[in-house]
Amino acid sequence: MQPRTLVFLYHYLAGLTDTTTGLLLLFAPAFTLRLMGVAHPPHPLWYASYIGVFVLCVGASYFAIPGSPLAHNTNANCWRTQWMLTALIRSAIAIFILAQLAVGAMSFAWFAVALTDGAYALIQWIGLRRNWIALAE
Repeated sequence: MQPRTLVFLYHYLAGLTDTTTGLLLLFAPAFTLRLMGVAHPPHPLWYASYIGVFVLCVGASYFAIPGSPLAHNTNANCWRTQWMLTALIRSAIAIFILAQLAVGAMSFAWFAVALTDGAYALIQWIGLRRNWIALAE
């Protein structure tokens, strides 16, 4: 598989996972948290929907860059900025969850979120350092 294809596949997979999770948290928070293995959802439950809006927006940002049907007049610098911002957000989320797990404030079910966001962040930080976006131009 060509590097360009791999970069696009990763990019849209990352966007799709957060967009889907965000929509599910927004419209079916109890169901989504059960799927994630979270035994004790936040109270009030609308708080999970509120977080879903944030997750949805992070995911949707992946569809607003080059190669997307929604993109207009974008360039590699926009793409790099999107990867940098979402890598920063994902890093912060992973660190926060791991810290909460370490002190017993969150259930272990949240480890999957830390692992996913941490992995996506690491991929993007490496991709930015190695200029993978240039492969997709």
